[in-house]
Amino acid sequence: MATISNPTRQRIAMLIVAVGGALLVARVFALAGDDTEIAGPVQAKPARSRPVREAAVAMAAASSVQLDRLARHEARQQAAPASQPAASQPVLFDTVSWQPPPPKVVAAPPPQPVTPPFPYAYLGGLSEDGVRTSFFTKGERVLPVKAGDTIDAVYRVDQMTDKQMTLTYLPLNETLVVALGGGR
Repeated sequence: MATISNPTRQRIAMLIVAVGGALLVARVFALAGDDTEIAGPVQAKPARSRPVREAAVAMAAASSVQLDRLARHEARQQAAPASQPAASQPVLFDTVSWQPPPPKVVAAPPPQPVTPPFPYAYLGGLSEDGVRTSFFTKGERVLPVKAGDTIDAVYRVDQMTDKQMTLTYLPLNETLVVALGGGR
C-alpha cells in the first residue's frame, strides 16, 4: 500500500476543514433568515345563501347591461365608414412598403402634326416674259404652276425662282421649300 506524504495529508485536511466550514456557515444563514411561518390550509367563509330568485334577477340585470354596451358598440361600428379604421384603434396588419411611391404618370402631350412632303414630282419649267411656270406631275396628272397659285387647296405657291419654289402648307400654315431642276 502506498503511503501518503505529510504535506499531502495536510492539504487534504485543510480542504476538508474549509468545505465543512463553508457548509456550516451556509446552514447558519439559512436558519437565521427563515422567520416565516408555514402556511396551513385556510377555511373558506361560508357563502351567504341568497334565494334563487334574487340571483336570477341579478344575472338578468347584469346581462342587460352587457347587451346595452354591445348595442352601443355595434352602432358606433356601423356609423364609422368600413374603409376607414377608427382613429383610436391602430391598424395592426396594414401593409408597409419601404419603397418610395412611384412617380405619377403624366401623359405626354400629343405630337405636333408635321407637314407632309410635297407629293408632286418636278417635270420641268418655262420662263416667258419674266414669269416662271413650273410643271409638276402626280400619276397621269400634269399641273402648270406659277407664283400665287393654289394647288389642290392645300399648297399655296409663295415664290418661284429658277432653282427653288417656296410653298405654304395651308392646313398647318407652314412653309416648304422645294428644289427645282436647273434654270433652263
